[in-house]
Amino acid sequence: MDIKNIINQLTLEEKASLCSLKNFWETQDIPRLGVPSITLSQGPYGLAKRLSNFSDIIPSTCFPASSALASSWDTDLAYCIGKAIAEECLTEDVQLLLGPAINIQRDPLDGKNFEYYSEDPVLSGEFGAAFIQGIQSEGVGACVKYYIADNQKYYRQIINNIIDEQALREIYLLNFKIAIKKGKPVAVMAASNSVNGIPCTENSYLLTDVLRNEWNFDGLIASDWFAVNSIIDALNAGLDLETPYSYGLHNKEIVEAVLTGNLDVSVLDKAVEDILNVIFKVAPNTKEYDTYDKVKHNDLAREAAEDSMVLLKNKHNLLPLKREKLKNKKIGIIGEYAKEPLYQGEGSYHIDPTMVENAYDEITKLVGDSIKVYYAKGYNTSEENTEDDNFLIKEARKVAKESDVVILFVGIQELNNMKDADKRNANLPDNQTKLIKEIGKLQKNLILVLSNGSPVIMSQWSKYADAILETWFPGQAGGGAIADILFGVATPSGKLTSTFPINLSDNPAYLDYIDSENNLEFKEGIFVGYRYYDKKDIDVEYPFGFGLSYTTFEYSDLILNKDVIKDTDTLEVKLKVKNAGKCFGKEIVELYIKNLISTSPKPEKELKAFTKVALFPGEEKEVSFTLNLEDFSHYDVILHNWVIESGPYEILIGKSSRDIVLSKNIFVQSSYVSKILYTENTPVGDFLNNSKSKPIVDTALANIAKVVIPNEDDRDEFLGYLDNIPIKRLITISNGSFTDEMLANILKSVNEV
Repeated sequence: MDIKNIINQLTLEEKASLCSLKNFWETQDIPRLGVPSITLSQGPYGLAKRLSNFSDIIPSTCFPASSALASSWDTDLAYCIGKAIAEECLTEDVQLLLGPAINIQRDPLDGKNFEYYSEDPVLSGEFGAAFIQGIQSEGVGACVKYYIADNQKYYRQIINNIIDEQALREIYLLNFKIAIKKGKPVAVMAASNSVNGIPCTENSYLLTDVLRNEWNFDGLIASDWFAVNSIIDALNAGLDLETPYSYGLHNKEIVEAVLTGNLDVSVLDKAVEDILNVIFKVAPNTKEYDTYDKVKHNDLAREAAEDSMVLLKNKHNLLPLKREKLKNKKIGIIGEYAKEPLYQGEGSYHIDPTMVENAYDEITKLVGDSIKVYYAKGYNTSEENTEDDNFLIKEARKVAKESDVVILFVGIQELNNMKDADKRNANLPDNQTKLIKEIGKLQKNLILVLSNGSPVIMSQWSKYADAILETWFPGQAGGGAIADILFGVATPSGKLTSTFPINLSDNPAYLDYIDSENNLEFKEGIFVGYRYYDKKDIDVEYPFGFGLSYTTFEYSDLILNKDVIKDTDTLEVKLKVKNAGKCFGKEIVELYIKNLISTSPKPEKELKAFTKVALFPGEEKEVSFTLNLEDFSHYDVILHNWVIESGPYEILIGKSSRDIVLSKNIFVQSSYVSKILYTENTPVGDFLNNSKSKPIVDTALANIAKVVIPNEDDRDEFLGYLDNIPIKRLITISNGSFTDEMLANILKSVNEV
């Protein structure tokens, strides 16, 4: 398709019209030039196609929410789900899927955490890349979002997130860098918030300098819904497409700006070119499916749910439940979520599932008639339901007393996880907490099944449970997956992708508030999630990367292929993992790197690679990773670039971030020379240690000493004192021998790159 030729034939008004949607979900078409319209849809964990009235939803497969899927640590699974969703897109005539969402889970109260993968940028980026590749393998386009730092739902359209440059690069941009460079999405969605005073949709540094020029992204840049303040500023900054539309208002502004010279037509043409490239890339390649295999997709959703569930506690190996041992005994199932599952978050991503499994039906089907199953509702989940909680607890207590084992389903309601509402706390509802305590006092075999989108504070009730299974929002097939895990048909293999703190106040974002000018400062900098808890040595409920299994794994024989690596080298890391237990299982191997002598603030360790390995009892496999120098880098705020420090590093292999089982040192030999930023407040001693400034400062100090200390024998002590004062103070005590001009020249000399 000759895009340039089409652009040359477009009128100014037609060009302007292409820069926004024609309705909520379709791009503008130009029939006279053969430009089709393509359809967009939400879809981070399933196709959420809305009809024109916005409320009616096309049925589709509801896969596990993103926070659940990432807990599988299986990027191949993410690829398969992306591919399956794309098949459903083709069936329903959708060409561009608005997903994945890969923002960092910075705060447990973020109302959209269920839509994001992790608190770690590497894990988030790798999952995003795999999901994108899966979607685009079928010819459907993926739009990765929300670029960047969409981490607060309250005032999300007007909030200004203040983030230091190192944190911006190492945390909030790194996930997008990985996903975009590896996944190669056709589109990126700019977030609705501002970063460091500039809206993301109008931020030329983010959209052009970083995304276009550094990362060489050549696709479409769209806005989040209703996130454009000034369409002219947005286009000049690098935005291409406003979503959804402004009823023609911004189209008129574009035309007027071009005619008056406030918008260069070449900028408009570039935006139109980006839009048309994507339209023609996804529209012709769309091989429509008459239908897709709903059962097959449900089976994939069930597999994903099983692989994503995290066994947090298993006292005395209560799980898995053995059907043969429970024959002629009684199981109590308590909790409304056992029959009315909490399987997805709410908001514009709400999916009308093709089918829904509930755990109660799946468990009763699995155990058959040989085991008696009792049920009690236990609690209310709806404000409209006026059933007395005390009566429900009394009913639940009766079931608990009569049962040999109790499975109690609890969770944080969907309403608290809506994308435009942050949670007020990370606790279970009071009535559920009370129920856990009451049942825990009666029942020594209490299994808790959690459904939630992000970390939950457990300190009030975890001691009452003998086993805890975290199921997240497991999707439409979650009920069957729960039954399979509880009864050993499947072995849990998920691990946490976010830290569960003991107290909400332990979280580094806890004391951050929006000020009167709608600013929110990310004061923790790079120390997000496990990076913070490790640096502060704070106890946590469950650490990042933690998860139990029904089997055990042994790690051995860590080998590095080099003792020293240089700028262009790669490092091969190998180890062996063995299933030392009695059942099949999958183990997640986590590789962290620790900088042993960093000159800049660094976490205790950072995740750099991971893999998931399936092993039969007694089986042993070799696991390998390839690292390059970029994995040892950090962002230098003086050079405004990624750098690698020479020195010793430690390769850490862990079962979690706090269970390191193997380690070896490696020496990195880098061409980078550490750079210090000198200012007028830098101590004098630092200038004496710099070869460029030492001669000038030595002379100035000698002259000052003569003026201030007439007795030469007493000058050494005085000069030692001067080592620790800011260099600018030499001006006031030098009696003219050290001037502002001399200081300016020194600063210019030592700060030259």
